Amino acid sequence: MKRICPNPIPWNHAFERLTKHAKGYPCIPASPPTPLILAGWAYSNDDEKMRRWQETIAWADANGCPEVVTDIPDADFYFVDNPSKYIGPLGGPMHRPWDFEAKDRPSSEDLDHCLKALKSGWSEIVGEELGRATRPLAFTGKKARRLLLHADANVRPMWGGWCYLSHLESERRTFTRFRAAINKAIAPHEIDHVDFTTDWKGAME
Repeated sequence: MKRICPNPIPWNHAFERLTKHAKGYPCIPASPPTPLILAGWAYSNDDEKMRRWQETIAWADANGCPEVVTDIPDADFYFVDNPSKYIGPLGGPMHRPWDFEAKDRPSSEDLDHCLKALKSGWSEIVGEELGRATRPLAFTGKKARRLLLHADANVRPMWGGWCYLSHLESERRTFTRFRAAINKAIAPHEIDHVDFTTDWKGAME
C-alpha cells in the first residue's frame, strides 16, 4: 500500500494550522499549498494528491512548523495499492457526473464548425484573461463531449489551477461558468469534460 496524502478532513485541519502559522510568522511562500479536498479531491488523481501533499510537507519544513504535518497519524491517511494517474483535469473529469443522458456523436462537419466557432471567438466566449491563457485544440472522446485546451502553465486560473479546483466554492463556480460559456457558444452540442494540457508544443503559436 502506498501512502498518498491525508484524508480530506485531517488535511483541512492541517491546512488551517499551517495558515494560522503563516499569519504569525513570515513565510515563503506566504501561504501553504491549497489542499485537494472537496471538489479538488474529486477532480484530481492520486498522483496529483501525492504531489500536493509533498509540496505541503516541503512548505512546513521550510517555514518552521514540520510538526503540523508529521503529527498526523497513519490512520488519517489515504492509501492505495496502485496510485491513479488518469482521472483529473489533465486526463479525466471536470465533468458533470449527474448527466447520464445518452447522446449521439455529432458529425465531423458539425464538430469542425463548433471548433472553428470557439477558435474564432475564444476571448469573447471565455473572457480576455482566459482567452490569452488558453486555446481550444480539439473535441475528444467517443461522443466528442470532451474539449482539450492548451493552457499557459505560468497562469493560475481563478478556479484554482489547471489540475485542481479551489476549496472555495466561489472560486469553483468560475469553472462552472467557464464551461457554461463554452456550451452556449457551441449549442446544441455540449461538453461534459474540459481537459487541459500545458506541454502541447506549438499549440499557442
